[in-house]
Amino acid sequence: MAKRPTLYALHREGGRHATWLELFFDLVFVLAIAELTRYLHDHLTVSGFLGFAFLFVPVWGTWMGYTYYADLFDVDGPAYRVAMLAAMLLSIALAVSIPGALDGGSSGFAAAYVALRMLLVGLYAWAWRHAREIRPLCARYVVGFSAGALVWGVSLLVPEPARYGVWILGIAVIEIATPFFTQLTVLEELPFQISHLPERLGLFTIIVLGESIVVTGLGVADTKWAVGSVIVAALGFAAVGCLWWLYFDRVDESAVERAYAGGVRELLIGFAWAYGHLLVYVGLAATAVGIELAIEEATHAALVGGPRVALCGGVALYLLAITIVHPLSPQQLPKSALVARLAVATFALVLALAGSALSPPLLVGLLAVALAGLTAFEVAWVGQRGKEPRLLPPENKRKES
Repeated sequence: MAKRPTLYALHREGGRHATWLELFFDLVFVLAIAELTRYLHDHLTVSGFLGFAFLFVPVWGTWMGYTYYADLFDVDGPAYRVAMLAAMLLSIALAVSIPGALDGGSSGFAAAYVALRMLLVGLYAWAWRHAREIRPLCARYVVGFSAGALVWGVSLLVPEPARYGVWILGIAVIEIATPFFTQLTVLEELPFQISHLPERLGLFTIIVLGESIVVTGLGVADTKWAVGSVIVAALGFAAVGCLWWLYFDRVDESAVERAYAGGVRELLIGFAWAYGHLLVYVGLAATAVGIELAIEEATHAALVGGPRVALCGGVALYLLAITIVHPLSPQQLPKSALVARLAVATFALVLALAGSALSPPLLVGLLAVALAGLTAFEVAWVGQRGKEPRLLPPENKRKES
């Protein structure tokens, strides 16, 4: 008999970790991130950056939709595996449609996104049939995601550029309204759940960070190991290492569980924490593009506006994003760390706007030194202060059904 979806919270105890299937699913989004950074690389303008950020939302929303389903339900039978393999194939189609999605080739992107959403609707309909204790949540996701997919489907009948306005409406229905209002309206009916979403979001962070590693290696190889390019690559890698350190030194695995266990306020904080990661990823991806271009232009007198803004602006956005995300988890962020992060983010913005006279090695070097100083400060001065999680009061935990 095929394995049916059951609510994870009711049938498992202890910690949770990503399954082999989830890790396999993540590989598709390595391609998606590569295509997104390629798009930004080729469109280093204000409109290009806005388009890059706009396309990032449905890509990340796709990953998040299937990841949240796997967080809720304990199912890894043949039928589910086939569904996820189909989702991977459709996600590949979505990824390879990114370069032309805003340049006359939007039909393929929209069609792949509609198919991905309808497959997810089917998974929630399947769960609705078998996981009776969580039917209200499943029903709302079926309705909300179907409405969003319908909007995207209708967009295929609308010519460009008006089609993109319909996409914005679809994103508002799918990525924002459906999850939020679903959770809000069934909040009291949801059992307390051991979630692995923080781990999954951390793994997606690794995927985006990996793009910086790829462009660093390939960039140096393409310049035939020119001394200037090697120096920029080494400094860029040091900067990325600091970005990794600053995020993962404060990962809190109880952040989502607090939202599941508390009331409306905790739910709002949980959503802000999860969706704030989108800014983290956009900043990291932009940084990767900036490093790639800095390596390519290592011998130039200065790093021109677009690449400089991608690099320094990406770092600034990332620092601002993690400064927002980390205090939203049960672990507190000391004020001294908050001030230091904001100071380095401001410094990065100054370099982005006024660093036109700086050579690529000097610019990347200043950025790397600032990030290294911030990392050392948080490790040595801030230390372990504020890293102990604030445990959930027992009276706030909803009992298992």
